[in-house]
Amino acid sequence: MLENECTDFELKPSGWDEEARSAALHSFNVLDTPRERDFDEIAKIASHICGSPIAVVNLVDTKRQFFKAEVGLGTRSTPLETAFCRHALLEQDTLVIPDATIDHRLNSNPLVTGEPHIRSYAGALLKTADGQPIGTVCVLDYRVREFSDDQIEMLKFLARQAMTQLELRRTVAAQQKLLLRARAAERHRANFERVVRQASDFIGIADPQGKVLFLNDAARHLVGLQEDEPLPPDVMDYVIEADHQLFKEQVVPAVKSGQSYEQEIRLRHFETGEVVPALYTMFPMRDDDGELIGYGVVTKDLTELKAEDARRDGMMAEAAHRIKNTLSIVQAIVSQSLKRATTLEDAKVVISERVSALAKAQDVLTAGDGVVADIFDVVASALAPHDAGTNRFSVSGSASRLEARQALGLSLALHELATNAAKYGALSADDGKIEVNWTIGGDGAFQIVWTEIGGPPVETPVKTGFGSQLITKMVAPYFAGNAELEYHPDGVRFTLRGTVGMPGV
Repeated sequence: MLENECTDFELKPSGWDEEARSAALHSFNVLDTPRERDFDEIAKIASHICGSPIAVVNLVDTKRQFFKAEVGLGTRSTPLETAFCRHALLEQDTLVIPDATIDHRLNSNPLVTGEPHIRSYAGALLKTADGQPIGTVCVLDYRVREFSDDQIEMLKFLARQAMTQLELRRTVAAQQKLLLRARAAERHRANFERVVRQASDFIGIADPQGKVLFLNDAARHLVGLQEDEPLPPDVMDYVIEADHQLFKEQVVPAVKSGQSYEQEIRLRHFETGEVVPALYTMFPMRDDDGELIGYGVVTKDLTELKAEDARRDGMMAEAAHRIKNTLSIVQAIVSQSLKRATTLEDAKVVISERVSALAKAQDVLTAGDGVVADIFDVVASALAPHDAGTNRFSVSGSASRLEARQALGLSLALHELATNAAKYGALSADDGKIEVNWTIGGDGAFQIVWTEIGGPPVETPVKTGFGSQLITKMVAPYFAGNAELEYHPDGVRFTLRGTVGMPGV
């Protein structure tokens, strides 16, 4: 440690203080959470790119550092006193230490002087939108070494990706909290409505022994009793059998002790036998002398509210699913492109092109309802960058609307085919053309064929890359079918067969 340095983290560069920084970190509610694949992949990529045995997605608290993801450490948390990353927080965006034994900040650190004998370090800061440093994406090595500019730039990129993941987690959590608040507000509103609109709610009265004496018209309608029909005498007759135990153990003791009690209870509809979800409020009624004269019941039908909750939950689940799917696709693109690129510059170009194609596919979805897309729009969007008004594409097929993941998959596949055709196939020749034809049967059977004509002679490649795998293996499952990529001497031919569930437009 530095001379005269205390155990608390007191190094404070201008622009932030430790209290504000700690509050920013804790706002993400990520400390001590389980491992997550999205962050694990970031650590793995950092280790691979930098050729380092140790890589960490690190969150620096006031007394310790927590590893959201790690490679080569085998632990999730260590004290702050020996943390290399505490010094990185004092930098603008990165800290690089080629030899810790000669660095005045670390040369007496027990992790340097003793096991595991760390020698080199490079870390890129995790920063909030307002510039608060909360951690790093870093790599460590047991040998003295330099880190290239490209490796440092990649650490910065991965740090931005980690912050994107953290912001996404916080956004989803905030949406869930707002949803819970909305439900609580709805319950309070329902309570108020029961007071001001009693005539339209279930209102009942029972004697001190629990015999039902009165139900208003709204109550009779709710439980399926005709106006002149005798009332079932016992309060328990109105509650479905599965909720009898709940009623006996919670509602009855509360009201007998003199309290009102509110509980979701499922009532029975005497005419149809259906279950009626209800917010059931029961309270003791007393005379002017305080003597118990019976019980009042006010019940609100929750059928529509439950249905709306189910719809809202479905929308939230669909939104989360779509975000996760999109991020998974981006992650696969980045990971596989990095693995197969010969240089970082090549990787940058390939990743940019593939993510751009994904973005165009998303544009097609958001132009509609976000759940389905027109197949003509998907094909046109994927081919537009390669068309340039030269009429080199011949496109024909039946009208159909594709599910979101089908639209994304097909768009990425067509982008890969068009990119390869521009580099090596029909689009690389002056007279080359491409035909894209698809058919859709009445039962949803789907087939689309990509045929290249007039390009240079085609040879079957010895080794296939990620693009070919994306075309043949990743897209087909979205259509519950299969895909085939053929290298005919006179032109590449791609065939995708499967099923679509939304014929017509």
